[in-house]
Formats: sequence, C-alpha cells, structure tokens
Amino acid sequence: MAMSALEKPRTGEIAGVAEQVLVYLRISEDRTGEEAGVERQRDDCLALCGRLGLDVSAGDVFMDNDTSAYLNKKRPEFEKMLARVRQGPSRVVVWHVDRLYRRPRELEDLIDLVESHPIRIEAVMGGAFDLNTHEGRLMARQLVAMAAYESGHKADRIRRANRQKAERPSWTRSPTRGRSSGRKRR
Repeated sequence: MAMSALEKPRTGEIAGVAEQVLVYLRISEDRTGEEAGVERQRDDCLALCGRLGLDVSAGDVFMDNDTSAYLNKKRPEFEKMLARVRQGPSRVVVWHVDRLYRRPRELEDLIDLVESHPIRIEAVMGGAFDLNTHEGRLMARQLVAMAAYESGHKADRIRRANRQKAERPSWTRSPTRGRSSGRKRR
C-alpha cells in the first residue's frame, strides 16, 4: 500500500536498474515516548519523496525511536533496512545523514556495502549523496567527522554537568527546623 503523502509515485533508477526506495527515521532520545520527533522526520522525508517522484510503501519505512547511533546501541530497524539494501539498488531517504550514522566506522561499513549494492542517499537537510562516487564519499566522510565530534563534545558536556551536580553539597535537614531550607546560611 503506497503512502498517501505521495502524489506522483514512481520508482527511481540507479545505473538503469529499478531501485527500491527506503526511508530511515531515527531520533536519539524520546523522553515522552510519543514518537513526535520521528513523526516529524517521516512527514519531511515523505514530502521529499513526493517532490522527487519516489514511491514509498509502508513496509519501506524503518524507524528506530529513542535510539542513539553513537553509543553502540543496537538499531534493529537500521539492520533490517541494510538487509533490504543488500537485495538490490537502493535510494535511502533520511531527514539528515547523521540519522544513518554518527561514527566513521558505520559510514565505512555502509561504503563497503556500496561496493556490491548501489546506494544513493537523499536527505531532507543537506541534499543527496551518491556513495558510489568519490565526491559523494568525501562529503559523507566530512559530515560524519563533524557528527562524531559533536556527539563526543555533547558527551563531555553531560559528564561535566553530572560531575558538577555530584560536587555540590546535598540538601541537609536543618537541626532546628527539622526540614530542608534549601538555602545557605550566612
């Protein structure tokens, strides 16, 4: 069943062979469990598919909600998508390429896959990357280097904030009032 967000469905081609169009959605943290972030990504990705005239079926959308790509967490839907990529030429649509990979090793694994399975990446933010070309690989490698840096930098900030919290004196009971005042005495 084709998704209704697509008005002019057609399948694209890579090197003259019909390609499958796969959409991958991922958000690192979903505190509410409402999937609002991945739903926004879905809307934007399907709109891009519509503009490009690409046909997407419900079974061609893969979503890893509340899953970091930086901390070596398992991404089951990402693995399912890669299994589909191994079936033939693919166009992978994402909101941003850092939804696919955050670490250089992941990108290199994807590039290795390209050796036998043509892949083109379409991103809502940042445009297209053809991993079959040297130029596309160069751009993808530059972006993953920046994404890995930002992930590491964010982890440093979080560790520092947690250390600061641990170093603060804890709230204590006031011996005269029997409750925490939350204020320092002068």
